[in-house]
Amino acid sequence: MSEQSNPNQRLNIDGASIEGSQIGQAGRDLIQTVTVYESLSFAGLFRREVKPPTQQEYRFRQKLLNEVKEFWVENVLERSLHNKAIIELGLEERPDLVERPFSNVQISPDESKQSLSIHRGITTAFNRMGEGRTLLILGEPGAGKTTVLLKLTRDLIARTSDNLNQPIPVVFNLSSWAKKQQKIADWLVDELQSNYGVSKSLGKAWVKDQQLLLLLDGLDEVRAKHREACVEAINEFMQNYGLTEMVVCSRIKDYQALSNRLQVRGAICVQPLTSKHINQYLDEAGEQLQGVKTLLQQDTAMQEMMKSPLTLSIVSMAYKDISVENLQQFGSIEERRRHLFETYIEQMFQRHGRAMRMKYTPEKTKHWIGWLATRMVQESQTVFLIEKIQPSWLEIKAERIFYRITSGLTSGVIFAVIVGLIFGPIYKQISGGYYGSSSAPILGKLLGAIPGLILGLIVGLYEGEIKTVESLKWSGKEFQNSLKKGLILGGLGWVTFGVIFQPIGGLCYGLSSGLLYCINQGVKGAEVENKKVSNQGIKTSVFNALIIGSIGMVMGGAVGFLASQFFYYVEDSFWICLGGFCLVLGLIIGGWNACIKHLTLRSMLYKKGVAPWNYARFLDYATELIFLQKVGGGYIFIHRMLLEHFAQVEPEQVPESSVKVSQSIDLINAVNSEELETLKTVKALEPESVSNKICGNCQHENLPHFNFCSKCGTALNYDLISN
Repeated sequence: MSEQSNPNQRLNIDGASIEGSQIGQAGRDLIQTVTVYESLSFAGLFRREVKPPTQQEYRFRQKLLNEVKEFWVENVLERSLHNKAIIELGLEERPDLVERPFSNVQISPDESKQSLSIHRGITTAFNRMGEGRTLLILGEPGAGKTTVLLKLTRDLIARTSDNLNQPIPVVFNLSSWAKKQQKIADWLVDELQSNYGVSKSLGKAWVKDQQLLLLLDGLDEVRAKHREACVEAINEFMQNYGLTEMVVCSRIKDYQALSNRLQVRGAICVQPLTSKHINQYLDEAGEQLQGVKTLLQQDTAMQEMMKSPLTLSIVSMAYKDISVENLQQFGSIEERRRHLFETYIEQMFQRHGRAMRMKYTPEKTKHWIGWLATRMVQESQTVFLIEKIQPSWLEIKAERIFYRITSGLTSGVIFAVIVGLIFGPIYKQISGGYYGSSSAPILGKLLGAIPGLILGLIVGLYEGEIKTVESLKWSGKEFQNSLKKGLILGGLGWVTFGVIFQPIGGLCYGLSSGLLYCINQGVKGAEVENKKVSNQGIKTSVFNALIIGSIGMVMGGAVGFLASQFFYYVEDSFWICLGGFCLVLGLIIGGWNACIKHLTLRSMLYKKGVAPWNYARFLDYATELIFLQKVGGGYIFIHRMLLEHFAQVEPEQVPESSVKVSQSIDLINAVNSEELETLKTVKALEPESVSNKICGNCQHENLPHFNFCSKCGTALNYDLISN
């Protein structure tokens, strides 16, 4: 990057062309360069023996590579937050933050810190580490850690595309590890299946043969109480799979607070922006950010916060064309950051309000996104898929019980109505004309509805978790594993229907029910790993249910026909009853049960007021507001910091005593005392009163230029001004 910037270049904050400018996108879209990390190469000691892949394996490898590229590179890296700054950041070696297995020398932080040259990229640094590369990427929130990781991913994918014998680079988010706390090898197999559609057998083979290059993002997103165990699990995995190459990404303070260290070969830390970078960015923006530039000279909290490229990008949108008089000073970075995100949210609402495209009120939008963010944090989710909403999202146990009962009753009623409608018209023939033409259909519907209701309740109440049927693929092993449950279901069907149709009829119903259940379990495939549209899992389940239902109808009709031919007392029309029954049962267990549960849960969330009814439409609107980013059929927040703001999750405060640094206790105490005095001084200099707008709904004070409350989203009354 040249030292002098062209004075004629201008950055348009609203998205005008910035070609040729040294400033453009930042945050995730940072161009970061790094020189080679000089570490010991073991390429001469180890050799990876790889069997030549078969033609089918080549296809599987290429498919996985395409999935990683499409999701993480094309959808996340290349579609990140708009109008951020492209700034070449420095990176720094931090060998003191890793546990090097061949070194007993203790390295202090000051001795270990070494700036890296900006003339080579992260990929070059990683490649120079040799066979068995392992690297840790650290940085402050919003510094661009994930961007560094994904840029490395992009380059590794390009390399592997030229030679599919190379290890396959795959991105995983460690936040999901805390759910089961498995061994990393087992967790990888599960993640490959759920996220990329790789069968468990193939996933196990790839992990065992060390055919994957692991790119693990979000160590800091693992819940704090499980983070130590996660580091231990990663270290254990590296000991058992020594040639598996790996990159781990984490916020630096969260990592420093750990008592254990990752046993990787090297660590780099993404450096914050310098004053030169910040001033150059503001100069390029011109008058649009003049208020920010003036405030920056006197607001120490602002100066510190602007060192983050993400924050710099948010500032360019939130504080655009705002005078310095309307930019309030704060005594801490946390207060300034909270104010920044509130202003950013307000500006996004105002922009869409002026364009007459405000599909939802700001208060509803904030409330719904806040609830979603809270649940995503609690469920350790990075990507939100509508079909992944589970009953566990209901916070009160009584609500979860009510959901189970309601979904069971709904399935039972639907089942009862359909079976009754099928069974009623032909009951006169089945009963041998004993009942009259007027009473037979009514009695038939009743007798059909009772077992239908019972079986519907059993299917509806059997399992609370919503499991979509997104693909159909035959598995003999799954068929065999389901035989026991199929026998139980068949026995219940025999007893239930035997009362109506005599033992032989009941046996036919029970046999058909149990066999259809086993067939359904045998043809269920893995989840569709690369979803293209919102709520694709539920929509696909509806279609697959029709296929299972059709199989059931044919099978039930055939069993009923054979029974009527071999047993004289079985009516000829019995095949119609059994075929219709198996059609409905196939629909229910083949995917409609998941749809009924999903709609029941969505209805409860809508009635509670925590989610809209048309979720896809709302999430697309939130994407227009630049709160979310659409990734295939899912949605992610533009950055974890914004997710935490909406969820009201404060960044974890790491006590200095827990950070492994080679500084004396006296020095730490001295620094803390000095910081305390500084904070007192800053607080004393703060203005005593500010003319803010008071929200009539929650009494929250907002800045004078706000039109909506930054806390609850209610439209502000211009008459309510605090003095």
